[in-house]
Amino acid sequence: MRARFVSLAAVCMAVVFVAGQALAGEKKEKPPKAPKAKPVTGTVAVTKEKAKDDKGVETEVIKSITITSGKKDAPEVFCVVLDDNGKKVADFDGKRVKATGTVEEKDGNKWLTVQSCEEVVKKPKNK
Repeated sequence: MRARFVSLAAVCMAVVFVAGQALAGEKKEKPPKAPKAKPVTGTVAVTKEKAKDDKGVETEVIKSITITSGKKDAPEVFCVVLDDNGKKVADFDGKRVKATGTVEEKDGNKWLTVQSCEEVVKKPKNK
């Protein structure tokens, strides 16, 4: 009788061990976190091209907008998503801006979805 009790206890321990390992291996997938808004400060460059509409009238259309930040020896280039907020950045062509938005990396390029944008004004140096 004692041998049966010991063997039953051993089988129960083995089942608990195997079940514990199986449950520990299953990890619940967490939903992906939404990217946080990040400020990007740099110089805006707008590329435009001429296009004709249905009536044959030529207009300039924004092809791409980039913001170059960082140091000259190691620049960091952000492509701006051309939505309504992104097109507002085109008004600052050639100027230094601080654009806040979410950054995603696709095909080796960093894409900035702009939430807000403002021009950076240099402060005069005190002498």
